[in-house]
Amino acid sequence: MNMPAASTAFETFMPVQPGFAKHFSDYTEHCDLLPDTPLPVLFYQFSVPCGHSGRCPVLPGGHVDMLFPVGGPHTDSLLLGSVLCRREVPFRPGTLYFGVRLLPVPLAPAFKIPLKELADRSTPLDLALSIPAAAIQQIQQEEASFHRRISSFHSGLRKLLHSGPCTAASVPSHFYQAIRLIFQSCGNISITELSTAMDCSTRSFRSLFEAYIGLSPKLFCQIIRYQSAVGRLLHPSRAAFNDIISEYGYYDQAHFIHEFKKFSSECPTRWMVQLLRKS
Repeated sequence: MNMPAASTAFETFMPVQPGFAKHFSDYTEHCDLLPDTPLPVLFYQFSVPCGHSGRCPVLPGGHVDMLFPVGGPHTDSLLLGSVLCRREVPFRPGTLYFGVRLLPVPLAPAFKIPLKELADRSTPLDLALSIPAAAIQQIQQEEASFHRRISSFHSGLRKLLHSGPCTAASVPSHFYQAIRLIFQSCGNISITELSTAMDCSTRSFRSLFEAYIGLSPKLFCQIIRYQSAVGRLLHPSRAAFNDIISEYGYYDQAHFIHEFKKFSSECPTRWMVQLLRKS
């Protein structure tokens, strides 16, 4: 199946985690497409210095992250479900990590644990998902390059997607269209509009969404809107509060600040000050 380029196949949206780049100086990333899907996937890599505390702040993003410590046993690989409020995640000092950030939609049928039970927690990857061991071993080889690890992940994922319950037919009709609408609207869309696009009841849509994303559609939309605001705040010259409030559908400044604090544990201004202080 031939997929269009990432810039045209989907309204590419990927949650940002500015803490990684701020805390780990060699952080690098590459955006691609998940094999045989219209979904973007972010590959990234960073090393934790030996003298570092290993703790890094992570923001709610609505996606899942797979983390592979290079040179370690495959059992050390983790699946990090979307956090629901900013929190610090511990990494092992003196370790190089390869990470993958994605929406779990096409993989949902293969998860051993319901996705909604993986949210806001770290789980050993092998307990959550059976990625071929050979692919994980190639990813964790110390001599492998960043792009070689990406290729190994794609290879292992294709095998998983083309086997067992993970087939294109396993994703409900129009589900990708509903995700596209959420991204296009930056999360400012009603559940009624989304269920209409899916041609199902709101109750059925909520059930499907939790099964394939792991979060309720309302919470996911709020997180996408929050992440859209964070993306704007990372570019101060384009981040006037009034523009963010009107563009992303917040009722007023109080509503924006309340929702931002819900996910960041601090107001936007203080969050920016703390971020710049660590740069």
